[in-house]
Amino acid sequence: MNKIFAVLVCGCASTAMAQFGGYSGPGVMSNGAGTIGQRSGEQLDLRFYADVMGIYDNGLQPFSVNPQGQLVTVNGLYGEQVDLGLYGQHQWKQALLGLDYHGNFYHYDNAPTYDGTSQFLMLGYSYQKSRRLAFNFRGTGGTSSIGLGSPGFYGVTSPGNVVGQPTALLFDSRIYYVQGGANVTFILTPRTTITVGGDGYATRYQVAGLIGMDGYTLRGSIQHRLSRTKTLGVTYQHLHFDFVKQYGQSDMNMLEGFFATSIGKRWTFSLSAGGFQTEVQGVQQITLSPVIAALLGQNVGLQTFYTENFYPSGEASLSAKLKKSLVTATYAKMVVPGNGVYLTSRQDSGSLSYSYTGIRKWNLGVSGGYYKIGTIGQGLQGYSTYTGGAGFTYNLAKAFHVVGRYDYRHQEISAASYRLDGSRVSLGLSFSPGNLPLSLW
Repeated sequence: MNKIFAVLVCGCASTAMAQFGGYSGPGVMSNGAGTIGQRSGEQLDLRFYADVMGIYDNGLQPFSVNPQGQLVTVNGLYGEQVDLGLYGQHQWKQALLGLDYHGNFYHYDNAPTYDGTSQFLMLGYSYQKSRRLAFNFRGTGGTSSIGLGSPGFYGVTSPGNVVGQPTALLFDSRIYYVQGGANVTFILTPRTTITVGGDGYATRYQVAGLIGMDGYTLRGSIQHRLSRTKTLGVTYQHLHFDFVKQYGQSDMNMLEGFFATSIGKRWTFSLSAGGFQTEVQGVQQITLSPVIAALLGQNVGLQTFYTENFYPSGEASLSAKLKKSLVTATYAKMVVPGNGVYLTSRQDSGSLSYSYTGIRKWNLGVSGGYYKIGTIGQGLQGYSTYTGGAGFTYNLAKAFHVVGRYDYRHQEISAASYRLDGSRVSLGLSFSPGNLPLSLW
């Protein structure tokens, strides 16, 4: 795992300029610090929390089969979970830091073999060195063995994130993921900027039957501020996925135009559209002819393949940071490295989240999303995931809060008649110093 975490040390990802020295119009691609660590309600510098909860899980899908060769589904797990977290933003005159960390440790009283931990960290830093030069850094890293309730797997973690996608957990089996990079923005004129940068990323699975990946993204963009509230531009990206143990590799070239606008003082809308060209090499299983099967004594074999294709891509996002609430809606068509079974794939996704801290002592939040992937070259049937959840926190005293949440997940491969529903219920007590309600959702 040293190779994976070295990527994170090298830097953190971003794709737009910091805006501390003057307003430069709404950004289209993600900022270094951006919205990392933001919550609904009054903005805080940094906030720590720790909690102890009871949990009840249904519909877990480990990477295993029973003696009859059928997939194992685990229901009725109950136990305890301890959570630790830190979130918020800190601003200097020329820089902004965003931090969002959540870690948990869980124990099942009736099935301790499934005990484990989930860890998620997103860190962003934006620095405007001068009126003409800005740097942005962003990084994401974590590990999880259960998709239900895992941070980073409900909703796309951030624009440009290749790892930490909800579809990465086809099985409830441990995954390690990391992504980091840096961008530099040159401010050519008060209205025109050029950004260049890149990311490195990697995923690894604990079980040998799932396939890990190393990769990188190189990108460049130019954007022009049409007015104080509108920005127009174009971006190019080159992505490379290298699947470990010689399972193949992929190269993608993507070109998109983008537009962003502020709607009033609180709302921001962005839209990008274009396409990507893919070159995918890999190994696939084939059925041998009856003559060859009789000769070799087996019915299937492996065959290398190469395919080149063109697909549309794009993303739309609408978000608002209101006085007492935070709302985000996204839709995206993109290419992803898959989930250890499905490798290079086209992903179609949408998500919606809303958090409200306007009622005295309460924070309420709801979220939902869907993620569909189809392989490029492997010939596997499409895989879909639908997620939804709702949670609350209630301030009992200055530092103590009641915390509760319900999560739901539906997975399916229609052509294979595979369908699985899972859910999690959690309820507990949290400690977080401060006079404001704890905003977790």
